[in-house]
Amino acid sequence: HNMWDGLERFTAGWFENLLIPVWLPAMPEVQARLERGALVADVGCGRGKALIKLAQAFPRSRYVGYDIFEPTIAQATTHAQAAGVADRVRFEQRDVSAGLPEQYDVITTFDVIHDAIDPRGLLRTIRQALRPDGRYVCLDINCAEHLEGNAGPLGSLFYGFSVLYCMTTSLSGHGEGLGTVGLPEGKLQELSREAGFSSVRRVPLENPFNNLYELQP
Repeated sequence: HNMWDGLERFTAGWFENLLIPVWLPAMPEVQARLERGALVADVGCGRGKALIKLAQAFPRSRYVGYDIFEPTIAQATTHAQAAGVADRVRFEQRDVSAGLPEQYDVITTFDVIHDAIDPRGLLRTIRQALRPDGRYVCLDINCAEHLEGNAGPLGSLFYGFSVLYCMTTSLSGHGEGLGTVGLPEGKLQELSREAGFSSVRRVPLENPFNNLYELQP
């Protein structure tokens, strides 16, 4: 329980202070879809903070969050009700390795792909669930292509995360075990091409922790 509290506190600042005022304006096509009214899925939604902020900012869109862990889904639903957005946001416990149930205008993942047991399969699932003119927004770790490029205090923190959580989470399911610094831009480009995406754009941001990408089918 304390771990999930910690993860929520760790990421809450991104969604409170960066998602709406900084990240979305850097992706005008995504923002325009949300303003017009889109069907949005967040894969690995946790306690729902990102979708709740989006639903407050873009009330014409509809949102569904998927997570494999049932307790976080229950909390996300409670949070959405408390925020007054339960009419347009819902949360569902689902293992998306079996696929997503609809076609979406926008799909998001926030620090999810590098943790996945099967990141290649997850990217294929996302690609197949995107409408032809849809957009996939992927937030992941800002890391170097090679080990020496991650040297320094932040790299030490990332490798600690990786051994104690990210890589281990994937390996526990006999997965690929990319780990916290296992998805630099080049690796995401490679896996995304395999999954059938036509383009991957790194959104220009100054952020020591994360890279933001906009992918097109």
